Amino acid sequence: MIDSQNETMKNIFLLYNGISEQYHDPAILEKIRSLIPEQILQLNEGDKIKSLLEWFKKDFMSWTMRDPLCTKCMSENRGEVPMQVHIMTGMSWKLRAIEYHKCNKCGYEFTFPRYGEILKIAEMRTGRCSEWSMLFGAIMNSLKIETRIVHDFLDHCWNEGLIDERWVHIDSTLTYPISLDHPYYYEQNWGKRYEYVLAFSGDGRVEDVTLRYTKNFDAVKQRRKKARSIFRIFQNRTLTSLLNNSTSIC
Repeated sequence: MIDSQNETMKNIFLLYNGISEQYHDPAILEKIRSLIPEQILQLNEGDKIKSLLEWFKKDFMSWTMRDPLCTKCMSENRGEVPMQVHIMTGMSWKLRAIEYHKCNKCGYEFTFPRYGEILKIAEMRTGRCSEWSMLFGAIMNSLKIETRIVHDFLDHCWNEGLIDERWVHIDSTLTYPISLDHPYYYEQNWGKRYEYVLAFSGDGRVEDVTLRYTKNFDAVKQRRKKARSIFRIFQNRTLTSLLNNSTSIC
């Protein structure tokens, strides 16, 4: 069980190490910046972030359902038919997995590749919270607003942007204004019970930011004591040192 957890953690850290490197790649950021509508680029920073969030959610990205219904059956009045899914694990963080969805009633099928490459995500323009946060972080960095990935190790990830010299919660999957600077939203509205929330900075540093997302840190500390958590070895370490020290990860 511990070996499995360690391998999962290693894969997550490899992914975010790859994302952090892309956030500092001028060629990638230039291509990402070209996707942004010109009218948004002309706005001041405060209005720009709001407009980016609204454009990204309403016009640019679409959501890929985890358990989709067959759209062909629905369009042909055969009712709501759940599709079957088979997931094939990818060979690296660049292609994390491929989901094969098939309707056993009509035979309609589609694939959903889970990329870690930002330009691939931008080309597909669909995904779940990981794809949305990875791409939106690149968009922010392309505008020279330092932005990083945050992961709660439950079922969600989002971004933080360095705005007015403080890290600000940003979640492009949520509707504005909740998507900007509402760090307690998940705990208060989704019933999140955190152990660790970690931020992966562009300079390769891993930071424990759980305190920023909870109003009951005492309860978090109690959960940490009870759980056989492997997170402690990752606190305030760089991604490079973690990935180079294989004995502490796998």
